[in-house]
Amino acid sequence: MFAKIAAISEDIAPRSKGAAALFTAIAIPMVIVHMAQTYGLILPSGQFRSFHLNTSILILLVAMIGKTGAERRWERIGLAFMCLLSLVPLVYIHLEYPALVDDRPFLPNNNDLIIIVIMLVLTLFVAVREWGKIIPLVAFLGIFYGFFGYLLPEGLFAHGGIRIERLIGYLGVPYFRGLLGGLTEVSAGTIFMFLVFAGLIKATGGLDYVMKVAFTVGGRSRSGPAQAAVISSGFMGMISGSIMANVASTGAFTIPLMKRVGFTGSFAGAVEAVASALGQFTPPKMGLAAFLIVGLTGIPYNEVMVAAIFPSIVVYLYLAVAVQVRAMKTGVHAGRLAETERESLPLADLTLWQATLEYGHLFISLIVLVYFLLIGYAAGTAALFGILLLMTTETIKQMLRHRDNPVKGFGEALRINLMGCASGAKSGAMVAIVIATISVMVEMLIVTGFAQKLSHLLLLWTDRSTWVALLITAGTALTFGLGLPTSAAYILVAILGAPALVELGIPLLGAHLFVFYLAIMSALTPPVATAALVASSIAQAGFFKTSFTAMRLGLPGFLLPFYFVLRPEMLLLKGTMVDTVAVTVVAFIGLIALNFALEGYFFRKMSWWERALMIPASIGILEPTWTTTYVGLALFAVVAVYQLMLARRSPDTLPARPPTAQQEAER
Repeated sequence: MFAKIAAISEDIAPRSKGAAALFTAIAIPMVIVHMAQTYGLILPSGQFRSFHLNTSILILLVAMIGKTGAERRWERIGLAFMCLLSLVPLVYIHLEYPALVDDRPFLPNNNDLIIIVIMLVLTLFVAVREWGKIIPLVAFLGIFYGFFGYLLPEGLFAHGGIRIERLIGYLGVPYFRGLLGGLTEVSAGTIFMFLVFAGLIKATGGLDYVMKVAFTVGGRSRSGPAQAAVISSGFMGMISGSIMANVASTGAFTIPLMKRVGFTGSFAGAVEAVASALGQFTPPKMGLAAFLIVGLTGIPYNEVMVAAIFPSIVVYLYLAVAVQVRAMKTGVHAGRLAETERESLPLADLTLWQATLEYGHLFISLIVLVYFLLIGYAAGTAALFGILLLMTTETIKQMLRHRDNPVKGFGEALRINLMGCASGAKSGAMVAIVIATISVMVEMLIVTGFAQKLSHLLLLWTDRSTWVALLITAGTALTFGLGLPTSAAYILVAILGAPALVELGIPLLGAHLFVFYLAIMSALTPPVATAALVASSIAQAGFFKTSFTAMRLGLPGFLLPFYFVLRPEMLLLKGTMVDTVAVTVVAFIGLIALNFALEGYFFRKMSWWERALMIPASIGILEPTWTTTYVGLALFAVVAVYQLMLARRSPDTLPARPPTAQQEAER
């Protein structure tokens, strides 16, 4: 039995069957407890947060043991000791919970302080190993500021001082804040469940089916694999929660094919990076940070999800048109991939209909999940229903496939479901660590009053100018996102900047979506640009060239946040549905006009004066007053009509051609 479990977890801890078996033996009960808690609240909130964080620490430490070579014996012993140590806070908080809540809710005792220190050290250690040094450094700076900020000269950074015991208590127990605060509750009750659902989608073949649909629908268009990348990466980005993981998984198929049909390596990598990043905007999952919007604002998730529908439509239509325009401009025609190339695609031996019969049950579970979200169920509960339906339908599928030996079919379904749960548990544990770590800084900013003071000063510095406040907040989000995951960058900027935007009259949801979008776009922004980094390595293209190309392709992600906070109709926060559709269409025209100007191509190659007219047309269309919008639309219409007339007389769309020597060199 344990050998089978080890095989299931082999991708998680490949060097040690024992560690792999132990990982799965912990991960599966962890998933069961989270599912039970989501359905029936079997534990008090504080106990559940402790279980979530400490179990996450434990399984990640076990995974580290499995990845550590046998020759590093002392390191393995040290990790094993930490595994045992992680059980201490878990057991202590479970047993002491009534006393923590009833007997000493205002000040921790000495044992509580020891437990907090153990949890903090283990969390920071795991964060360093899994996420690098920047996130733990941010937490350390927060602790340092909380302890010694009272020594600073009077001004913005100084605070009045907080008793040390109370300050440590704010990091965990008995206040259940910091490491065990509200954001950890969001991680435990919502994000973890969605990541288990995503793990099951991947384990049951969801990625292969998405790639099949994407290449069937988009693969025969002029832009071919680029259009398929937009579809597949957008969908997988919607449910995966990790931009880099999405680039790595779908990009392994799409980027080489884009290069093979004639796109440059930098453009191929940029398309994949942008499509994966923009997938984080797309309902129903919207990456991970969207769930944190619920935790920080109290806005129901179905409202967040509905508000994001029209912006996500704009960004994907824009990207689909942008890759098609590039194909027309450069003469790429990928409508017919070579048969050998098609045979390398997932599920190449099946027709689309056959693949749908084989894997369609995956999307029935997704539809059910969306349905429960829309009718107002909590996000975690909706994910639970999706998980149960997916596991049930996969079991039925495998038993029908092995109808001559139903026991074998059930065993295969069990293996797949356990593999998906184990994979989802690891992803959920990693997110729990980053959220708990960044929550330390957030707690210090709040209890010292720094966040409130900074928000007030932001209003003074900007002279209550909405545009200036938006620009400062955007710059902060992009800067924080350079070294932090999206969720961490969003949390910090939402705490520091969003309150000032709300004070200036921007709707609460609009302010948080503004921060959320720009935190995601930092994945495309050099000098770090994590999505572009992964994509450029797959494409074997220059990092900076790929990154800057991705920024240009990803313009909607940078510009739309400004647009929808000033035109909240797009988020369904104001006006009628007619107003929403109108501002959405206007936004798409304005953005695509800017792409035409930058690309120098519309229906055919554009002259300098056409490009010169198209830039102010785009700016006018996107400017949030209808007068300038009408002027911009008029300029756009002039260029469009002129281009259409020229194209009918003498189309200059380049014929399909083989890759150039430069493109061959980039392969």
